[in-house]
Amino acid sequence: MYFWKIKPLAKELGLGLISEKKSMHYLLVSSLLILFSTYLSLMYDVIRDWMFYYEIILLSIITVIGCLVAFESNGNDEGLEFVKHFICLSVPIGVQVNTLGIIFGLMLSFWSVQIFDAISFGDPVRAYTIVRYAGFIGLHIYFWWLLIQGFKQVRLYEIKSNE
Repeated sequence: MYFWKIKPLAKELGLGLISEKKSMHYLLVSSLLILFSTYLSLMYDVIRDWMFYYEIILLSIITVIGCLVAFESNGNDEGLEFVKHFICLSVPIGVQVNTLGIIFGLMLSFWSVQIFDAISFGDPVRAYTIVRYAGFIGLHIYFWWLLIQGFKQVRLYEIKSNE
């Protein structure tokens, strides 16, 4: 099981070397990562104002577009095992994005008082909130970008193995 490297996993997926049992392991780890991400995001003081709902709408749009582009990168209807590839690739990508999210969150927590002061910003809490939301939107875009790149690598290995 790959927890960090995407390319060797993409190769194994493209060559059809991931068994159903391994796929189930990836599904389990992927599900745990989603659970972890959910609770991690709740740790950062969710404020339910218009920005919170704007973020939900924006993340939903990014998810729909990302899923459609990932499906296309997998070869559309001609592609093989989209869901299996998605789940398996989500593990190393999820680990990378969650690690980056933890680092971003910790840096923001440790340095927010120095960065977001009343002298630099008229409303330091609002500035902090904007940066926090923008960071999580950026992480979401990064997740989908890595996933699409992974699908493209899998597709290349599938094409090479069929030649």
